Amino acid sequence: MASDSELTLLLARAFDRAWDRYYRPGRVTIAPEIARPALAAHLVAMARDGTSEEGALAAGGLLHLISLTPDQPPDIGA
Repeated sequence: MASDSELTLLLARAFDRAWDRYYRPGRVTIAPEIARPALAAHLVAMARDGTSEEGALAAGGLLHLISLTPDQPPDIGA
């Protein structure tokens, strides 16, 4: 099991990866003041449920942010 500091670093890296993939020019997004705490809470819940791989956490975080985003046309060519 990872130490608290290792888990904190893992979650921070996964957060940054999901955030960077979600907030891109031209994409309709939710406000950062809503998205940041929602993403953090989701990643912590994933870790509590046993997800411990950074890529899986980042992907799950990105999908969570997308699920919170208002419907929009697909981003073709991105």
